[in-house]
Amino acid sequence: MKFIDEKGRIFGKINIFDLIVLIALVIGIGAVGYKIVKDRQAASQKPPTKTYIVTVKSSAMPDNYAEALLKDPRIFYDNDWFVNAKIVDVREEPAVITVQTADGKLVQAVSPDLKDVYIDIEVEDKQDIPDIRIGRYAVAIGGKITVKTIYATGADSIVLDIREK
Repeated sequence: MKFIDEKGRIFGKINIFDLIVLIALVIGIGAVGYKIVKDRQAASQKPPTKTYIVTVKSSAMPDNYAEALLKDPRIFYDNDWFVNAKIVDVREEPAVITVQTADGKLVQAVSPDLKDVYIDIEVEDKQDIPDIRIGRYAVAIGGKITVKTIYATGADSIVLDIREK
């Protein structure tokens, strides 16, 4: 008995081209199965997350700052792109600034052009490290953070409050 007969069948039973297709099919099914199992394992190993609302104040900002923040509320940092946070609420109040009078005194006055902007940011934080982070930057009450979207940047915004959602 020959290995391949005159009709191109192996041991007279199966065509060699059919065997190649069958082997490719088994390999394909095995690869898809492996990927599904691997993805499920990776998903089960992700650290749990917790959602926080971080309230920050950007002082003495231009009149159109709040509007620009709401055009696209996702927080964006140049090195990290879009991060784990988005703006959920923005409130404005007239900014109180220090001005010098004609006689040289410093007094507090309401600015006609500038606003203090209060921003609520929803943060989906992983619980794998002990602090709360927006992107790679840790946030804490009293600390400073840059609130940046693709339309607006508020450097040195002060964190006023952090609460669980």
